[in-house]
Amino acid sequence: MTWFLLASCSALLSAAAAIAQKKVLLRTHALEFSFLLSVIIMVLSFSIPLTVDSMWVPPVTLWVILGKSLVGGMAFLLVMMSLERDQISRVLPLLGLTPAVTALVSLAFTGENLQMWEWTGIVLVVAGAYLLEKRPAGAAGGGAGTGRFSRSHVYILIALLLFAASSVADKTLVSGFKTDPRIVLVYQHVVYCLLFGGLLIVRRVPLEVLVKAGRAHAWYLIAIAVLTIAYRFTQLEATRGAPVALVLAVKRTSILYASFFGGRLFSEDRLKLRLAGAVLIVASGFVILRTVV
Repeated sequence: MTWFLLASCSALLSAAAAIAQKKVLLRTHALEFSFLLSVIIMVLSFSIPLTVDSMWVPPVTLWVILGKSLVGGMAFLLVMMSLERDQISRVLPLLGLTPAVTALVSLAFTGENLQMWEWTGIVLVVAGAYLLEKRPAGAAGGGAGTGRFSRSHVYILIALLLFAASSVADKTLVSGFKTDPRIVLVYQHVVYCLLFGGLLIVRRVPLEVLVKAGRAHAWYLIAIAVLTIAYRFTQLEATRGAPVALVLAVKRTSILYASFFGGRLFSEDRLKLRLAGAVLIVASGFVILRTVV
């Protein structure tokens, strides 16, 4: 059960990182934040090569790391853009929809019949999503965080698909290619830095803006960087001993921790109802994946 402990640690670390991210995103744009964080993580990652014998990887492995890092980086940015615009207890639970989305995509494109427990999981997802979006009688709609389907929802739905692809690549790298997770992390963070830096150039963001944001949130950025490296490393290590889908199911319990503590910290509305929805969504992942061993 070592994998379970690692995945649980990853969940706690991820929740702590998410709460700190929301704190910074209240005052900083998502892209600028993502770039500054990636730079700090890249710098911290440079100490990792000292703990491994060699950083060399075969060309095929390098291409997989490059592709998965680009996909994962865009998914991360989309989640940050969603957190920037919406409440943490509303955004993060939607990340637990991956198992249900995967099951429905399989049904649509392969015609593979879903088992009773998979339909049960999908029903739980629908119920959980309903509780997340349920409004008091007479509540007005429209706008991010108030409408029933906002821009933040679109970002999360796209991120779900990208995270799913990135997770499969993680399993291939660690279990298939036997690549050391520490090596994957080093290359991944370099790609993240280049990706977000390239997007900043395209957007023509002034250097002064980055410097000002970096100075204002330096300690938060360092703390988030350490937490991010830790939860990504423990997640990768967990995939050594269990199927990636099962590891992710445990990792998604971070949704509950972040929604509860973050929701209380930021005094978010309808927190109890959203937590109930989050519990149903997280539980659906375990129900859908009950046969994964």
